[in-house]
Amino acid sequence: MRYFLRNLTVAAAAMTACISIFARGNGKWENESRLRKAEYIYGEAQRQNALGNRAATYELYRRAYGLDSTNSDYFSELGLNYVMMVKRDEPLLLEGIDLLRKKFEADPTDYTNAYYYSQMMASTGNTARQIEVLHVVDSLNPTRADIALSYIDALLSSEDSAMVRKAVDRLERLEVTAGKSMELTRRKTSIYAFLNDSVSALREIHGAISASPLNPECYSFAGRYFEVHGKGDSALVYYSKACEVDPESGAAALMLAQYYKNSGDTIGYSRETDRALLETDLDIDDKHEILLDYTRDLINDSTYLPHVNALFNRVIDKNPQEPSLRSLYADFLTVRQDYAGAAEQMELVVDLQPDDPDNWIRTGMLYAREEDFDRAAATMQRALRYHDNSPEVHRFLASALYLADDNNSRQAINEMHRAYELTDSTDVKTRSDYLSSIGDFYYTAENMDSAQVYYRRALDIFPENIMAKNNYAYHLSESTDDPERLAEAEALSYATVTAEPDNPTYLDTYAWILFKQRDYTRAKEYIDRAFDHQQEGNEPSAEYYMHAGDIYFWNQQPDKAVEFWKKALDLDPDNELLARKVKYKTYFHE
Repeated sequence: MRYFLRNLTVAAAAMTACISIFARGNGKWENESRLRKAEYIYGEAQRQNALGNRAATYELYRRAYGLDSTNSDYFSELGLNYVMMVKRDEPLLLEGIDLLRKKFEADPTDYTNAYYYSQMMASTGNTARQIEVLHVVDSLNPTRADIALSYIDALLSSEDSAMVRKAVDRLERLEVTAGKSMELTRRKTSIYAFLNDSVSALREIHGAISASPLNPECYSFAGRYFEVHGKGDSALVYYSKACEVDPESGAAALMLAQYYKNSGDTIGYSRETDRALLETDLDIDDKHEILLDYTRDLINDSTYLPHVNALFNRVIDKNPQEPSLRSLYADFLTVRQDYAGAAEQMELVVDLQPDDPDNWIRTGMLYAREEDFDRAAATMQRALRYHDNSPEVHRFLASALYLADDNNSRQAINEMHRAYELTDSTDVKTRSDYLSSIGDFYYTAENMDSAQVYYRRALDIFPENIMAKNNYAYHLSESTDDPERLAEAEALSYATVTAEPDNPTYLDTYAWILFKQRDYTRAKEYIDRAFDHQQEGNEPSAEYYMHAGDIYFWNQQPDKAVEFWKKALDLDPDNELLARKVKYKTYFHE
């Protein structure tokens, strides 16, 4: 019996040992499986990140970290996602910063992690910790200038004199490894200026010049230093020297031109700007920006306008195939209201860049400003060779045709229909505008029934189309004396003056409808408001004056009415109805 029990005990012990061993083996297997799964998920997170799927990336990094919180790569990536994605969610932001800290302490050689950790320290006001982190990273990478400069910037941001001195020391050591450069000279000079150490600042500047005596940037920097510190004569010497050592340096010429501008020397500014544009190594983009600034500075000085025109022509002659310069010249001429000259430049632009529909539209608009609507229409018809699928080109062609000749109404309607069809169905505002324009065209063609259909369609798809309401209301009032229809027109028009109470066009329409309803007192109130809100320099149309004359006449002010009729007749001398009103000094309906 004892033998049996002993054997049973031994067997039980052996079995227990086997179970224990199996359990340990199974636990190890499960742990390895979990780590492999975490590694797989981490890899998928990186793939999603490369694809730009930020939400999926964040979720996958979170799952990888949940499976293996000991892997510094996982909590670094998750920390970065917390601080970059969540931003102002404070609990997760703080957790993200802590994860970045853990990664930094585990692996300070990971520069990306350390950089973001230091940036978060800076953004949370912990400049001291930021400096500590970057000092460690800089110490581990003594030859990397980018890391050194980040460390230097952190030291400077403290605005502590001792830290600033450390920044100077690090800059000097960086010069030993990376060599002298203007970037380092600029930084050191600005530091010395902060420390009010002008002797050291000037030593740096002269050292840079001695090291690179043929580099115009060194002299221009010296000029800027002296200019900022109120030493204009010294500044001019160094700016001029920069141009002397390299006459083709556009940057040096511009610095000298800017000095003259700041000094109020318009002649010097103009001379050096000319030289920069015509005799230096500036690229087209730089020339474009300089011409833009230059014309803004002198646009209101009539004595310089011939010079600006001549300068544009000389620059364009040197760069005849650059459409941006011609386009800028067209802008200048447009501001000067030389629409024909601007259109001439834009014609050359569309020859050079026919693939840009905006160039064509702009050219057509310039002809329209000259009231050369036939040429505007012809320009847009040429544009269709390149941009038949542009709704804006068809829209402007429709408008040009309509303005060129009333007999073009059918063709104008067809072009506006084409613009409507080409416009995205979700852009209801634009489509409503096109339908409203078709309504205008039908009204001009004396087809009020069709006009009403299109005005209503325009308002059905976009009820906030104020211009459609105004035009529909006005044309409705002009086509009927029926009280119910006039009431409909009044309601539409009232909505426009409620929405835009200072718009003179809408006020004139409402005044006229009130007149048609024989509400003469209120009609006068609104026509007066229409004149009060006319923009300065914007002459009211003959129609405004005619409406005002009729309204004033029926408000028992015939003398004032005649004054308005005369003004209308001056603007529309062929209007026989106006001529009779003026001649007989009384109101005629037709």
